[in-house]
Amino acid sequence: MRRHAKDRPFGPDVIYTALEQLCPDCGRTLPVYQRDPRRVQSLDEVFWLIRRDKRCREDCPGPRPIWYAPRDLRVVLPNRIYGLDVTLYVGEHHLRDRVALAQITRALNERGLPIDQRHTGRVFRDFLALTALARGDDEALCARLRAQGGIVLMCDGVQFDDRSPVLYLAWDAISGQPLFGERKPFRGADDLVPLLERVRSMDVPVIGVVTDKEKGLVPAVERVFPEVPYQFCQTHFLKNCAKPLQEDLSALSASVRRRTEAVRKVSKELASSPAAQVVASSEGLEQTSASLVPSIPSPEPSVARCQENEPHLPAPAVAPLIEEDLAQEVCELVRVNSRVSGKAPLDPPELKRHDRLEEIRSLVNDAKKKNLDVRRSPALAPARQAERGSRAELA
Repeated sequence: MRRHAKDRPFGPDVIYTALEQLCPDCGRTLPVYQRDPRRVQSLDEVFWLIRRDKRCREDCPGPRPIWYAPRDLRVVLPNRIYGLDVTLYVGEHHLRDRVALAQITRALNERGLPIDQRHTGRVFRDFLALTALARGDDEALCARLRAQGGIVLMCDGVQFDDRSPVLYLAWDAISGQPLFGERKPFRGADDLVPLLERVRSMDVPVIGVVTDKEKGLVPAVERVFPEVPYQFCQTHFLKNCAKPLQEDLSALSASVRRRTEAVRKVSKELASSPAAQVVASSEGLEQTSASLVPSIPSPEPSVARCQENEPHLPAPAVAPLIEEDLAQEVCELVRVNSRVSGKAPLDPPELKRHDRLEEIRSLVNDAKKKNLDVRRSPALAPARQAERGSRAELA
């Protein structure tokens, strides 16, 4: 059965922030100056890629340059909406398995990824450009990299499956410029040394090198750049530490989706219930009557004293159904807090969403036991604050 694009799961946000912390001119903390959100279509989900650039305040005595967030080519290529996994999927199936582009397009559509054959051809051309990437040979680019003081070399391999060759990319972490790309059938040290030697031949100072702890890549870097500071990627290290939690996080994510879907159905039933329609019509009638009937002056004091002695009659107006309004508000809280983002692996979004929903559940249960109005409970303040923060993140 074909899946539609609107039914694709929405993954956690991928956020990159400029690495600079303090302004070199005034010494104050650099605030976030601008955000560059971009929606990325990967093979199995959709997510927001957010780059946050920094710039010092207006009263800074310096030139106030913009410090840009780093680019990670392993996620998505610059100015593209399809993730790098989609690029590898199209390239490997068409080049290795001899699958036609039209058939690849249909397969991607079946997975819920909205793409036509024209864009599939463009993605394949991006794959070919990556496998023969040689921007590091451009002298103008080398001059710009020398002017910025050198490069922080990042090198990593991306593989679609265990049978396909590994696509190795070398790029500068400061400017985000891709330098070289080569498709390697083997991943030993002797196979990766030529790629790193191409970077060394650029005659651009290498400030540092960052890679993962790949068995062939580590000795290759130590052989080509023996005196350059070498650091392993902290993200890879933390992800490896968090691998034992992946099964539990997947279960939490599935639980959040089930509860959110159940609350969404309840919200739809409340919106279409006869009681809600009666309340809406009565509110509209009261507003219309208030606009048509002239204001009645207050009675004289003597008349008011006579009316106080008369028996009190119940008001004929229809009382608003507070329960339906309260249920809709709780449903909205659940909907917003089920989409909050986090930065894995230290702050996984699955755990954050689960904790938010459990907090709302405990508040509703406490209010039910004590017969209180949840909206007036001071315990709801953290959830409301979380809702405002979530709305600000989604804005």
